[in-house]
Amino acid sequence: MKINIFSIPSNAGALYKGTELAPEVLLKRNLVGKLEERGLQVQNMGDIGDFSNLPRHNVEPIRNWPAPRMVWDAILEKSDEIFDPDFFSIILGGDCSIEVGTFTAFQKVFGDKSHLLVLDAHIDSIEPNGDRCVGAAGMGLWFLTQDRKVWRKEEPVNASDVSIIGPNSNTQNHYGFKVVPILEHTNMEPVIALLHEMSPDAKILVHFDVDLLDQSIMPSAYSPNMTGLSFQHAKELLSIILSDPRVKGMEVTEFAANKENDGTSANTIVDLLCCISKREE
Repeated sequence: MKINIFSIPSNAGALYKGTELAPEVLLKRNLVGKLEERGLQVQNMGDIGDFSNLPRHNVEPIRNWPAPRMVWDAILEKSDEIFDPDFFSIILGGDCSIEVGTFTAFQKVFGDKSHLLVLDAHIDSIEPNGDRCVGAAGMGLWFLTQDRKVWRKEEPVNASDVSIIGPNSNTQNHYGFKVVPILEHTNMEPVIALLHEMSPDAKILVHFDVDLLDQSIMPSAYSPNMTGLSFQHAKELLSIILSDPRVKGMEVTEFAANKENDGTSANTIVDLLCCISKREE
């Protein structure tokens, strides 16, 4: 299987710095070499854009706006380079807000069969509100499914085209997403059932927020999780998902590489990405 790796070194949707450093750190941990050891053809395609001088501010309602939109537009300009039926895409982010640009680009390539499978401890569906300033990293699913061409020019995505695995509960689910809470998926049967319910000809983009993992193995998550998955459960989860031939790409977000001391988090992420293996298409 051919794999192309793309980097989005951005923290446009975040308050603090760190996630923009993640792609470089992960690549330095021999991500390409370890994937090649699994018999995969891997090419590092470099950065999607230069996001080093984007606006930063704390003005309501969306922190750093229009920086998140500028990142999405840069991704969309390269839709056909990032996604292609002939290869598997790995996207190294970046904060969670990149999912707005990446899934829009994914839809542009794969059409109405596109499905976003979110692995995240939170449901990022905060609505912009003039009384508060919130980062776009917490708003990604709202932008995708609820915005009516105010903040982005594309039509909203159907909530039925989004599934979420990992929240501590489904009480945050206001919009009709299919949700598998974390307490259920230490048993993988609900995950298998969720995949089985998807259309046989679906094309799936996996969004992986590293705060799904417990802080004991992911201390450098932007928002560490005290009740997250163990390495073994995360590996089992990703092995099931990434063995599905309908999955055409995966992005990794919310790794705050500036928190790294001994490489624990980076090594864990690289090891989990190596759950990708040869498969029958």
